[in-house]
Amino acid sequence: MNLAVDARLMLNHPRGMGQFARALVTPLAQTLTALLPGNQHTQDWPHLSAGTSFFPWWEQFVLPRLAKQCGATHLLCPSNTGPVQRTSGLRTVLVVHDLIFLQPLSELPTSRSSYQNLGRLYRRTVVPKVIRHADVLITVSQFTRNELNERFGVPLEHVHVIPNTLHEDWFVGAPLADAHRCHDILCVTGEGPSKNLSALLRAFAQMQLNGIGRGMRLRVVGVKTVFHASYLAEARVLGIGDALLLEGFVSESDLRQMYRKAWLFVLPSLFEGFGIPLIEAMASGTPVACSNTTSMPEVAGAGAWLFDPRNVKSITEGLTAAVLASDRLERAAVGLVHARQFAHGKVMGQIDNFWRNIE
Repeated sequence: MNLAVDARLMLNHPRGMGQFARALVTPLAQTLTALLPGNQHTQDWPHLSAGTSFFPWWEQFVLPRLAKQCGATHLLCPSNTGPVQRTSGLRTVLVVHDLIFLQPLSELPTSRSSYQNLGRLYRRTVVPKVIRHADVLITVSQFTRNELNERFGVPLEHVHVIPNTLHEDWFVGAPLADAHRCHDILCVTGEGPSKNLSALLRAFAQMQLNGIGRGMRLRVVGVKTVFHASYLAEARVLGIGDALLLEGFVSESDLRQMYRKAWLFVLPSLFEGFGIPLIEAMASGTPVACSNTTSMPEVAGAGAWLFDPRNVKSITEGLTAAVLASDRLERAAVGLVHARQFAHGKVMGQIDNFWRNIE
């Protein structure tokens, strides 16, 4: 096999899709060719760079040309999209992380970000076509595997499930005692509408109005700074302006400390194809509360408190139960054990087996 990979998201210090792609290509790292737009370069793998940085044009026209130019037999498209047109002699390996972009506007409104809205429109147009002609399909959860079957009729046996993974240094020996924790509810998320952050603000405010968690802070990491002002304005209207902390970029080492010391981690998303922050929090030994929808119960396991993300009262009750529970750290220990199934060494065995069986 001569593998070429769309490596745009794999450079520097990737998270999410880029981090998954790096793990996925590890067994073939000595033989693959990374394909990049003309303004990107890497020393991590042999690579070809050419073409515009305008992504739709590059993906549809330049990417397949570069794959043929380097003599690839397989093209790995690791970030939900790929070329619509098949290229003779080139087999497509497509990773579908989620199908969130296919949700109707009645279920998932437009984003505050024009860039995200354009990306959603592009994926709605392109991805169904790529799924139908992909030679090999990978996804990160049983939930998304079932979605591919139900929406597109892809036989379940044709979809390979390889979960996201964490390196061993994320895992801790035991949860921190409460005496060593901050009184922070941590949320690692973004500003997209599927992340449901405004509902979390309302639930946190209601919890405090109910007399629960007074003096606690809601620390949110991952929202772009350009959107901070609007969320801070929401918080002031709700009476929690002083309790909301919006972090800009944080290093991985700082993020790990935030997870480790948080009183509770919460993920209130409407939709997730996986939910990497869940396993980061569990591996850090921190109690977890999250939505009871899509892939999240599958990933979070039996130790998490679950709530309905479309119901602020349900979110409030979930947060309250988790903040006050006498068995918080016991449930965090259950989560830590559950998270180990996503440890890098274990998942790499699945990845090795996958490549051994691909034609």
